[in-house]
Amino acid sequence: MTAAGLAAVVLLGSLGSGCSRNQTAESACESLRNAVLEADGIAVFDVLLQNTQWSVATVQKLHRRMAESIRSSYPAGEQAAALSRLYAADSDNGRELFLQLYTERYAADFRARVGEQMSVEVDAAGQARCGATTAQPFPLALGRDGKWGLSELDREWEDAKLRAYHDQETVTKNVELYRRVGAGK
Repeated sequence: MTAAGLAAVVLLGSLGSGCSRNQTAESACESLRNAVLEADGIAVFDVLLQNTQWSVATVQKLHRRMAESIRSSYPAGEQAAALSRLYAADSDNGRELFLQLYTERYAADFRARVGEQMSVEVDAAGQARCGATTAQPFPLALGRDGKWGLSELDREWEDAKLRAYHDQETVTKNVELYRRVGAGK
């Protein structure tokens, strides 16, 4: 294969993989609309701002680490209560976590706000509103990565990430306490 042929294959592959998706508020709105109408939680995840995606992934990773620490270091009688708060521990990654939560947390509300025709209003500050005329619009924002995404869930997942960091600190301190108590016996 020639260099030009290889370049064409790479270009077609990147276009097909969605690398150019959500470059405009309109394309992000269309992606969100299609994902919600198809009840596709993974596709909705893909329309989130990159920062929101990273927050979801961070929550999953921290919950998994905490669960491993709890299972290996907490006394048997303390494990069930400590593990019960770690809703993300059994997910393999942030996308899977979001998919598991999508139907319960977001699907009905999002579906009620989507219509066949979705208009987009963009302001000068990298913010936009996407929605049907009869429903509450979805807020979109231009992310640091240069792509537009759904910004509505950003605060929720940023807060969840911060809670997970604080919970991780608590679990780490508890592990150390349990080790000291166990060594003192």
